[in-house]
Amino acid sequence: MTDVPAFGIYEELRHLRLQELLDQHPELRSVFGKLDHEEEPARYTAFVSRVLEQALREERDPSVRLEIANRVIELISGFQDHEHLANRTLLPDAKPLLVEISPPNALAARYVRPETPITETSLFTGAPGDPQMARELAAEMASADQVDILVSFIKWSGLRLLIPAFEELRERRIPVRVITTSYMGASDPPAVEWLARLPNVKVRVSYDTKRTRLHAKAYHLRRASGFSVAYIGSANMSGAAMTSGLEWNLKVTARDMPHILERFVAEFDTYWHSREFQDYDPDAPERFREAIARERNRTDPAAATFFDLTPHPFQERILEALAAERTAHGHWRNLVIAATGTGKTVVAAFEDVRIDSPEDRGRRRKLLCRSGPSRSC
Repeated sequence: MTDVPAFGIYEELRHLRLQELLDQHPELRSVFGKLDHEEEPARYTAFVSRVLEQALREERDPSVRLEIANRVIELISGFQDHEHLANRTLLPDAKPLLVEISPPNALAARYVRPETPITETSLFTGAPGDPQMARELAAEMASADQVDILVSFIKWSGLRLLIPAFEELRERRIPVRVITTSYMGASDPPAVEWLARLPNVKVRVSYDTKRTRLHAKAYHLRRASGFSVAYIGSANMSGAAMTSGLEWNLKVTARDMPHILERFVAEFDTYWHSREFQDYDPDAPERFREAIARERNRTDPAAATFFDLTPHPFQERILEALAAERTAHGHWRNLVIAATGTGKTVVAAFEDVRIDSPEDRGRRRKLLCRSGPSRSC
């Protein structure tokens, strides 16, 4: 915090430094609230975690960093009923990070690892430096123990990128649940059929495009190790969304945001058991094919698109100047110079509408009559 507390809203636990700052500024109005009993563990954990992280970053000696962490664990385990936490004491080692446990007789490097951490939340924006969603999902699937997918539509272009990963899940007999829709006829029926024919995959579909418009795009990769992750954002299962598209997706991990994954599980199960979503039978695909065809051919003669366009203030000033040139000086041909992207086309459109107004048509007619004989005079 700075020396002067900023105005605004907070959710900060009352600590010594905060109280000192507030005491230095008695003129400020500070409002405190109660902390719910159920919130205390998460709130205190987050606060102490930030303090501990700051201390460890300030300390450059690795051995001292380890000692600081172990002293915290020692202090916690010294309290009554918490002695069992002493077995969490960190061990000094040249390689302190466990990265894999493999079954007996497993080949070396059996597990594929994603580029992004499985303990920290990451943001994908489709930027050139970001890993591709398709590659990351395929890598996550390679070590998943259960997969849940929730997407509006499934395209061959997207499924094709994940086919090797789905086939590997089939070989390992990993259960996969997929929820999708027939909304807008965007899905490719053969892609959904291919998925549903895998013995380990179950698909449920919403055919109601009037009430249920599922726009969610999410992929949950569960791991028995406790290092589950979920990708939540804007990427349907399509080639563009998973490769070059400017899609924003948040990779959430069970280690740093467990409450988000808990909510994911609860909501997904609610959808899965809802009447809105029905089992898809790959041996009877006609209903889904017909629903997709019907959506693709849907035409609504009453449908129309309306735009509420309003000039920006700087565009309004240009239009006012043009109007002044017309009314005061009779100049109907004027040059507008503006930087790229400032909306010269929009200005021209509004100018055309205003010139065609009854008032301006009358002014233009009078000017034409003054300049000489005309049919309009």
